[in-house]
Amino acid sequence: MEQYLLRTTLQTLTTMEDLELTVADLYKPCSQLWPEHKEFWMDMEKAEIKHADNIVRMSKIILERPENFELGRSFTFNAVKFFIAGIKSIIQRLKEKEIDEIKALLLARDIEQSYLESKYVEITKTEDNEFKSLMREIHSDTVFHREYLNQKIKELATS
Repeated sequence: MEQYLLRTTLQTLTTMEDLELTVADLYKPCSQLWPEHKEFWMDMEKAEIKHADNIVRMSKIILERPENFELGRSFTFNAVKFFIAGIKSIIQRLKEKEIDEIKALLLARDIEQSYLESKYVEITKTEDNEFKSLMREIHSDTVFHREYLNQKIKELATS
């Protein structure tokens, strides 16, 4: 992989790591605001931290074996940073108790859905099995999160 493409790919991964950690930060106040569902929110937070760790490992893999990678789908860093700023705004509103739990669940589900729609699993092309495994794990966890959130929304809407 050329140096410019390598830097661009690593920058994209760093931005995605920031996004994962910001989403983890979103779930943290939820576990404090709604202690009756603390375990649910903490599970979500831990999963996002694990995703960030996966992304750090993925960056290391690219640095160790750049010849195994090609640039895939490009991303607009400003769009992701704008998305992160929006999540930080939601976090602030949560801390100020302006959002109820159902709304928090809906927002979280929309965020997880936007991950899936962003197709960030396509940022690079590779046959590197370790990299692909980490990316698949993030993707499958995100699909699970969306369904887990939908389940919790239904549960709270009917109670």
